[in-house]
Amino acid sequence: MASILETASVVATWNVAASSAYYVRGAEYYLGSREPEGVWYAPRGDLGRRDAATVQRQEFARLYEGLGENGQSLITNSGGKAIRRVPAFDLTFSAPRSVSLAWAFADEDLRRNLEAAQERAVRATLATIEQEAIYARRGKDGAYVEKVALTAALFQHGESRPAEHADGRLFGDPNLHTHAVVLNMATRADGTVGALHSTVLRDWKMAAGAVYHAALANEMTDLGFGIDRVGRNGTFELAGIGDQAITYFSARRQEIEKELAEAGTTSGSSAALASAVAKSTRHAKELDADRETVWREAAQSAGLDGDIRAALQQRSAREFVVGDAGRIFAERVATLPAELTQHESVVDRRELVRSVHAASVGLGLPLSRVDGEVDQLVTSGTFVEIGRDAIGQVRYSTPEMIAIERDLVATASRLADRRGVGIDPADIKARSAAQGLSAEQTFAAEAATGPNAIVVIEGAPGSGKTTTLAPIVGAYQAAGHRVIGTATAWRVARAIQQDLNIEARATASWVERLKKGERFLDDKSVLIVDEAGLLSSREMHALLSEVERAQAKAILVGDRRQLQAIGAGPGLDLVVRSVEATRVDTIVRQRDAWARQAVTDFGTGRANEALDAFQAHGCFEEAPTYRATLQRIVELRNHARAEHPDSFTLLIARTNKQVADISRAVRAELKREGVIHSAEASVEAVTPSGQTTRIEIAAGDQIRFQLRNDQLGVVNGTVATVTAVHPDPSKEPSTPGNIRIEAVIDRRRISFVPADIADERGRARLGWAYASTVHGAQGMTVDRAVVLLDPRFDRHAAYVAASRARDETRLVVDRSQIEALLSSRLPLDRTQQAEPASAEDRRAQLAGRLSSGHTKTSTIAVIEQAALPVKHADRLHSRPSADRAMQPPTKPPAAQEAARAAPRSSARTPDRGLEYGR
Repeated sequence: MASILETASVVATWNVAASSAYYVRGAEYYLGSREPEGVWYAPRGDLGRRDAATVQRQEFARLYEGLGENGQSLITNSGGKAIRRVPAFDLTFSAPRSVSLAWAFADEDLRRNLEAAQERAVRATLATIEQEAIYARRGKDGAYVEKVALTAALFQHGESRPAEHADGRLFGDPNLHTHAVVLNMATRADGTVGALHSTVLRDWKMAAGAVYHAALANEMTDLGFGIDRVGRNGTFELAGIGDQAITYFSARRQEIEKELAEAGTTSGSSAALASAVAKSTRHAKELDADRETVWREAAQSAGLDGDIRAALQQRSAREFVVGDAGRIFAERVATLPAELTQHESVVDRRELVRSVHAASVGLGLPLSRVDGEVDQLVTSGTFVEIGRDAIGQVRYSTPEMIAIERDLVATASRLADRRGVGIDPADIKARSAAQGLSAEQTFAAEAATGPNAIVVIEGAPGSGKTTTLAPIVGAYQAAGHRVIGTATAWRVARAIQQDLNIEARATASWVERLKKGERFLDDKSVLIVDEAGLLSSREMHALLSEVERAQAKAILVGDRRQLQAIGAGPGLDLVVRSVEATRVDTIVRQRDAWARQAVTDFGTGRANEALDAFQAHGCFEEAPTYRATLQRIVELRNHARAEHPDSFTLLIARTNKQVADISRAVRAELKREGVIHSAEASVEAVTPSGQTTRIEIAAGDQIRFQLRNDQLGVVNGTVATVTAVHPDPSKEPSTPGNIRIEAVIDRRRISFVPADIADERGRARLGWAYASTVHGAQGMTVDRAVVLLDPRFDRHAAYVAASRARDETRLVVDRSQIEALLSSRLPLDRTQQAEPASAEDRRAQLAGRLSSGHTKTSTIAVIEQAALPVKHADRLHSRPSADRAMQPPTKPPAAQEAARAAPRSSARTPDRGLEYGR
């Protein structure tokens, strides 16, 4: 089982549990001194446990091993043999650092109250998990599941592992946390014992974190503390305990983040790796030291004790104005339909529960009020149940999203049935021949110029889809039509504008015009949508609605196997339910046959075969560390520049941070070469994902704009070469950001100050242009590419990254990241004794991840699945003794209406060459 960390603040973790002795040893040592005894969470009395009873070593070890009182295995197969399984799961709930500091410096009464508050918050969270996410498997391969009870041993601890602090002191920070060791078994309806469905438990971790935050924040409010600094997923801190104290007493967290930074990631973006680092860098706890004395002395030395104690003394019973809290909560909840369908059409129940609880943090509202709001959102029809997943968990959407996707399918169907004037086939054949198109490309061009009002051309990356458009555009322009283009990225839109000599804009720009009531199509218009697989349902719906209104024609060009839409819903996938796609599959970009086949293998989920091919041709290699990986990428870039000075080498990575790290490594080399020269200026900038950063700019730098600015003549993705950086004479010398940047874009000179391209927070929308994310690279064709391949790539990202270059693509992977991921699967007490992973294990891990796909799901697909004769929910068996909360919810009438209204099979035969997860 993979270990999962929730956020950078590490407030809730999920791990395969260590041996029973690992937890009991600590509890036994702490009896009567630091730590309280372990207690049972067993409100249903399953497995003979009594809720809140003390955990005894012998019985815990027995149940951990899955044994009954007679020593026989409680979990057996049909032949009566014991089943090998993971014994337990460790759900760790860590209080915010300010709560831990309040606990560490509190008097005895307040400390007991804080410990009781922590336990109540944990128990409230476990109750939600038990209600929503505890299932037992049964039947062959666990094909059936049923709701069961949760049994866990709770061990409260109060400190983190020792770490070196800013002043050189080495000690464990105050860290109030609870290990909830969930036994991987439960009694089923027929009296037998079965293992839990661990995937569901793991998937609910983020929701569990939000419930815990909400419950603990409410407990803190009851104790008189104020709540502030509410963050992602409901994380919070106590008012009065400042960031300086929190930072000083978070040395262990900083140690982990430093390790992760050197690995090119963060705990928020690579949870499993963060867990592995946390395990592998663990120091033994110092059991002899008086930790309270250590903490007090450290706080006094750092000058922090006064502020902490003042925060404790100044707290008082705060009275919340219920009306205000309710109003604020209602305002927050009102934003959830738009927020939860910003990137996904379908909302799982766990996401609804998570978001509502996170919205309640800091308002002093009881959990019963928050839980009721979840139900109210459903009963009111704000969220509509549209189906269930494979084990019966409810899935929702909003009426708006259902209507958009339903109407998108219907609009595409009407366009497919509408006939107009086509191009003479002889004309398009002649134009295709003159362009040098293949038979496959010519067939696609003929289909695109037929009388249909909508056409879809799908195909592999590098199959010449854009080349195929040239005779299509020429034929329509010759016939008196206005051809315009669009793509989600301005860079791609500009490329098709230049390649096809047509007007083209980013999709968001056209959609914004429509929102303002501006029309841009008429009955003589042909709209070409490039990279159509990246369009969300909303974007596709807006464009096709305008095509239908104007009696225009749409030609959609894309590939559903490549990167998925960032917005909600698979726009192109919904269109091809009504429109038969014409495919162009023969790859022509890569010069070598093996490379073309490897690209195909990546796209079809055969990553192992693709990696074998790259390795056999000397184009795949491992580096021992992240730093070595960066250095190797720079070396490969330098070698390509030396051997092929007229070619361009694109460096590709998955994340913005990796791109920045590669860029810094490249800049260091360019400064040594003298390409980058003169004094540097530091500019506060923003990454494409919205994170604040700083970049250094000097003459010779390659920079990339991340916005459209008509005055400068740039769009998102435009690259420029800096020629000079100097103080801005129009500003006072002391003004922040007082620099002017001179640059050249294709021999065109521009001059600007950071404020000219700043966002609303004054951050320059600018970055280095030495590397690109995979998303930024889609649609590009280059001579050579070097890819920082990491195990967080999926099939779509690998497919895009491996297919950009004509001549050569080199894949470089950080071996330590894969080893850390393999290590993260081990129990806590076995991590440091593990043998190094073999090359075969590393390859299997990487290939498995690169073969997995994560396609967007539409409301239509879920509704149709729910209407099948054999529903997934039929596999759910509830325990007869379970109360109403444990029963699977019934489908509300709104969902039945949605199912009846959902479009069924269309008159058109959808292309079956690209079926994903249906």
